[in-house]
Amino acid sequence: MKVYRKILGVLALICGSVLIYFYTLNQPRFMASTAPTPLRPYLEALVEGLNHADDTAHLDFGSCASLTIYPVNWTEDNHLPQLDNEHKKCAILWIGSRQNLFDADLNDYFAIWTSTPLLQDFLASFPISSTYVPIFALPEHPRAIDSQQYFALIGQQPHIQQILEHLNLPFKSYRLDADIQKLRHDMPHIRAVLALHTQFSSNSLDLHPIFLEISQNHIPLIVPWIWPQEDTINLFNDRVTFYQDEQYLEDLLRHFEKHAALLKYRANKAAHLVLQEFSLQRNIQRISEYFTKPNDKRRFQKPLSQTVSLNIPTAIGHYTAGDYALAQDLATYLKPKLTAVDLTFFNSLYRYPTEFNILVRGFLPPADYDLLASYNILYLAYAQFAQDETHEILPPFEEYLHTLEESAKKVDALVVASQKLSDALNARGIRAFYIPQFTDTKRFYYDFDEELKSDVLFVGINTFYRTAVPALLKRGVKVDVYGPRWPLGVAKAEYADNQILRKYYSSAKIVLNDTREGMKQFGFISNRIFDATACGSLIISDYMPEIEQIYGDSVPMYHNDEELYELVQYYLTHEDERLEKAKRAQEITLKHFTAEKAAAQFLEIMAQIKRK
Repeated sequence: MKVYRKILGVLALICGSVLIYFYTLNQPRFMASTAPTPLRPYLEALVEGLNHADDTAHLDFGSCASLTIYPVNWTEDNHLPQLDNEHKKCAILWIGSRQNLFDADLNDYFAIWTSTPLLQDFLASFPISSTYVPIFALPEHPRAIDSQQYFALIGQQPHIQQILEHLNLPFKSYRLDADIQKLRHDMPHIRAVLALHTQFSSNSLDLHPIFLEISQNHIPLIVPWIWPQEDTINLFNDRVTFYQDEQYLEDLLRHFEKHAALLKYRANKAAHLVLQEFSLQRNIQRISEYFTKPNDKRRFQKPLSQTVSLNIPTAIGHYTAGDYALAQDLATYLKPKLTAVDLTFFNSLYRYPTEFNILVRGFLPPADYDLLASYNILYLAYAQFAQDETHEILPPFEEYLHTLEESAKKVDALVVASQKLSDALNARGIRAFYIPQFTDTKRFYYDFDEELKSDVLFVGINTFYRTAVPALLKRGVKVDVYGPRWPLGVAKAEYADNQILRKYYSSAKIVLNDTREGMKQFGFISNRIFDATACGSLIISDYMPEIEQIYGDSVPMYHNDEELYELVQYYLTHEDERLEKAKRAQEITLKHFTAEKAAAQFLEIMAQIKRK
């Protein structure tokens, strides 16, 4: 009988242990605390995802049976929880990036999650270890799409509403604080979203997650451009369309179908980014990595092989700037040979890791925070210096070479668009590759337009070194000028559409070029030379030995205003000679100075770097 009781006791103990074991297994390991209403579905989705993910099933919580996630600093009334030290040990703070960050002791919590890398950097300065867990897009719920399509307005935007009404375009308006469910339901019918702001809450660096869902659904997002030091929408770089003023927006909407391919391209890139970096699954992966490697501060996925970032000294949204066009042309011919090529901007708050980073620059030296890739290449495409209203402040040649030498030490390869500088650096034992500026033959080719026909053409901003146009106007020569800041009555328009700039060049008998003194002194040829000659135009330029070395007399050059006047008069009256020189210059450009050739040279440099 005693033996029987002992056996029953052992069996009961085993059964109890098994029940406790299975009960523990089925207990949620992550718990959700209370949360602000707009954040609640995302916290619940995150907790549910963590509790059901294979990646988190065997994580070590130490003495904690479960961990409770407390979201803080997401909205004005979302404060730190009142917890004693014992409860803090099993609590995780998920901190939003509002800019009134509390001054508090965060060291006793089990873990700290930050919603932006900027906040992670801020906490690291204390130092407090954290991991990056951004807000994310809820999983898609496919719905049937009917034929109705319209624009969605988010925020009170009377001027945009007036534009849409004027253009007779259908639209619906939504409020971020009240219409999220309706907006989410209507997404299949939305052609594009125009938003006044994108923050999760006031003074927040966090995107409202509805914009991640909009991007996830491949819907183009259009927002006003502001100086983006504190605007997290800029983490999307050129995946969003920005407009600078009402006229720009009206032109965009007026010709929406014309721009549809570009807008869709950006929207598709945005959808890929959301999947890669702002999905529930990506956050679960980050959290799992943090638990297994708590000192690992990686914010994003490791860079894939054969990926390139082209970083330009242009502000986000300024897609018509020369730097943007140059980098975009280079990217066009790099993409077919690589896994991915992306453009980033000097004021991008977020730069996703790539294997190679090509810094397209004019100023020196490069900043350390620009050198984030596995391999960094500095491409000095032109020379840019400080200036006042009358001249550039130029360093002596030897001093500039020294600055270049110091810059070369920071990067894996130095590329310069000046043969003069390349030769001087290599003579000093500093390896410098020479890749001049270039033209994209898919954008610049002969394309005559009767309506844009002109004898003498100049396209560019008016500034202190623009001498060619005033010199000719003073002598009675008519010049068709396109560009900003010219005196009233001089310019036909404030800009020439860069997408059809070839038509302006192709339709002119003579295109004028004048060059900044800094570019001349250090041997940089403006890509206006390459673009105009690619279109078969005769270009007349101020004198540079570098141009003469390449083009000989097929690009006529002048030393003073009188010589310029004589050259223009001569070639306007000697058409056969003008066409013959233009043809020779075009052949030289197409053989040596194309974006396709430049891309091949960069690919070879990248291969050399990896072979080291």
